Amino acid sequence: YPFVIGWNINILIDIINAALSDSFRNVKYIAPLRATSERFYRFQDLQVNEIDHTGSNLAMLLNSLKPTEKLKFESWTKSNFDFIIKVEQTGSHFAILINTGGNSENYNISDMGFGYSQVLPIVTAIWLETERRIASPRRPITFIIEQPELHLHPSYQNNLAKIFAKVVTTAKSNNIDLKIIFETHSQTMIEALGECIEDNMGLSENDVSILIFEKNDKQQTIVQKSYFNEDGFLQSWPVGFFSGR
Repeated sequence: YPFVIGWNINILIDIINAALSDSFRNVKYIAPLRATSERFYRFQDLQVNEIDHTGSNLAMLLNSLKPTEKLKFESWTKSNFDFIIKVEQTGSHFAILINTGGNSENYNISDMGFGYSQVLPIVTAIWLETERRIASPRRPITFIIEQPELHLHPSYQNNLAKIFAKVVTTAKSNNIDLKIIFETHSQTMIEALGECIEDNMGLSENDVSILIFEKNDKQQTIVQKSYFNEDGFLQSWPVGFFSGR
């Protein structure tokens, strides 16, 4: 048996390598501190296929979208967040513009507060990958997002969590294996998921798993599992986790 395994070791390594490579290609990581927005971006005639982990290439990706994709993305952000993202080219530079609440004027992203630069890489990456999976649903996709709530006021945190739920349920209806793993300290985002379950918005209690990491008296990290019941109420939740009492 050792001889047989040794003779096939290169084949086994190739198979394992291919399986791992395929798995990691289907994982999209977004870092906790996304890139700060700029007033103008130097034009680069490049085709960008995905958002990098800090969102630093967001402007290039938006600029490289096809006209039909831009319209779809504008409609999606408008219906879910009540803002529209546009890219405007001026000479050798272009800018990301934001229109909120149906106003007649567009504003440069650098004038709109830090929150937009933090949430846009997240929503753009999720929208783009979901669109691709609808066209080709066979490949699974997992998003790993750290602290998506950073620099967002509670209303946007609520909307973002519900978008996560909506994307997952839409993926299920299209036979897409899509998962979103996010690390958060936001009570608002956690409660928003419970509201989705309570209001029968397509998300069930079996679709959500919550892991809580805490230090014990020996400074060891303990992982505790919590969950929602069918009415959207948290179960097995540590007393005082949010209140500090």
